[in-house]
Amino acid sequence: MSLLLYASLLSAVPATAEPPATPAVADTDGVFVAPVEKRFAQVRIEKRVIIRVPRRRSVFSSALADISRRSEPTKYEQKKIGKCLPMSDILGVQRFGERYLDLVTKDRKQIRARLEKKCQARSFYSGFYMEKSRDGNICAGRDILHSRTGSKCEIDRFRQLVPE
Repeated sequence: MSLLLYASLLSAVPATAEPPATPAVADTDGVFVAPVEKRFAQVRIEKRVIIRVPRRRSVFSSALADISRRSEPTKYEQKKIGKCLPMSDILGVQRFGERYLDLVTKDRKQIRARLEKKCQARSFYSGFYMEKSRDGNICAGRDILHSRTGSKCEIDRFRQLVPE
C-alpha cells in the first residue's frame, strides 16, 4: 500500500488506542485502524488497431517501374469499383488535386479516393491513419481517415484508374 494512500486512510477513519471489537488493521505504531469498505469497479478493456498508410513518392512511377518510360504521360480512365476496399491491400497514398487521394494496392491497382467536400487532400501530405473495422474493409461513406495534422475526413467514393 502506498504511503499517500495509507495516510489518507488514516485521516478518514478515526484511530483508537485499544483494539476494536471488529477486525482491524494495526499500523507500525500499534494504533488500530477500522477496516475500509471494499469498493469494486468495472473495468472494460478495448482493443483498437490503428493502421498507418505512408505517403508514396511517386505512385505512378513505382506502379509502372517495370515498363519503359514514355515521352508523354499516361492518361487514365476512372472506373467504378464499389464502395469498399480491403484495408490490408493498401500500400501507400499520394495526394492528387484538391480533394483526391490516389491509393496503391498490393496487386498494383491504382485507386482514386474522393474526399468529402469540406476536406482537402493537402492535409494528407504524409499519409493517413485509419482504425481497423470489424470486416477489414475501408468503405466510402463509413470510415474516417485521420491525417497526422489532425484532420478527419470521410471518403465519398472510390474509382479505379485504368490506362486508356
